Amino acid sequence: MSDHALDGTVHKFAHQMWVFQGENQGLLMDRQIYVEPMTSPTSGIQEAIDSLQEQGGRVHIPAGKWHLSRSICLPSGVSLVGDGPATVLHISPLKVARLAKAVRKGGRVLTLKGKVPYRVGQEIGISDEVLSGWWGTHGIVEAIKGQRVHLSARFNRGLSVADDAKAVSLFPAITADGATDAELANFTIRGPKGYKGKWWDFTYSAIHLVSCQRVRVTNVTVFEWPSDGIGVQRGSDVQVSQCQSHGCRGHGFHPGTGLARSVWSHNIGKGNGGDGFFFCARVHHSTCSDSVFSENGLAGIGGVARGGDHHNIISDNVCSYNQKWGIEATRGDEQIITGNLVLSNSQERAGEFPGIRLHDMERNVVTSNRLADDQNEPTQTQGIVESGATDYNLISSNLCAGMKQGVIIVGAHSRAEGNLT
Repeated sequence: MSDHALDGTVHKFAHQMWVFQGENQGLLMDRQIYVEPMTSPTSGIQEAIDSLQEQGGRVHIPAGKWHLSRSICLPSGVSLVGDGPATVLHISPLKVARLAKAVRKGGRVLTLKGKVPYRVGQEIGISDEVLSGWWGTHGIVEAIKGQRVHLSARFNRGLSVADDAKAVSLFPAITADGATDAELANFTIRGPKGYKGKWWDFTYSAIHLVSCQRVRVTNVTVFEWPSDGIGVQRGSDVQVSQCQSHGCRGHGFHPGTGLARSVWSHNIGKGNGGDGFFFCARVHHSTCSDSVFSENGLAGIGGVARGGDHHNIISDNVCSYNQKWGIEATRGDEQIITGNLVLSNSQERAGEFPGIRLHDMERNVVTSNRLADDQNEPTQTQGIVESGATDYNLISSNLCAGMKQGVIIVGAHSRAEGNLT
């Protein structure tokens, strides 16, 4: 396997692109371009995308290891397709530097403590321990003068040394903002091997899609990313299927920020630091189905309804051996949870976390789930548990045989019927 990296060696290779240039006796035209990876912070991938005509087209990334020092930006109408697991996008180990002095909102220069560990042309992020996420700043290093780093982007807000403001050489491997009718397929993304450091916020996700429509992500695997694996914020009609997220520091999959009509199916999230699948704010009219979420640091599927999620369906998943809940739903309403296998969770402390948690939840349907524990020393001893200001839920036809406490309801108007416990 070849390694295309910014290592000082000139590599000649081809990005083969299939671009619709007009019909010629019914055939689709294609062409090749050649770039030198040592001059490209994306190993030539962004240059290949940028060479497409305005209407878009298809960029093929051949098998090999492709080093990134900044994000690949996916525009509308573009398919970015690899050769399966043999196509690997990867980044270097993270370098973190703390601010030596405060920065003001709207500025573009930061002063760092010690020797600057970055180079011109690479992408970094800046945030503190008070506010992160949308409040952080991502930019390209345009110049370095002593300890002063000049960025391409302006700071979203002021940052202070007292709040432990810092810069990090992390960025999404692939990002898109407002893209429509685009596609990502058939490749692997790897973070620094064995990463055990800080959980960087969702804006650093390996794939970070924002305000996109009709985008498909298929057969992409993410390993050991220092943030979430695949995140989709805002937008609508996005489909993520046959993808895997293993050992990421954050969540495996993360829809959020008002995402509508999204479909997440046939995915695997295993061994991530957060939830295998995390519903964030105001996700609605979406489905999570036919997937496996196992051995994650929090829930198999978590955050359900929290932050205003509504009218979603969670069906036919396996949630097993997670540290806390199998499925965790909190502070919301109007969810359907059906046909899931919830197995041997509460690994963190035996008996503490139920298989399915409904806390401060109203008007939900929980039906036809199987809750069980197949360990010699069971940890998941509670099945489906209502708590807090929970009411008006229908909990029916669930099989909780083997649980010490099968179904617990607290809502005066909730109904539990036809369950086997």
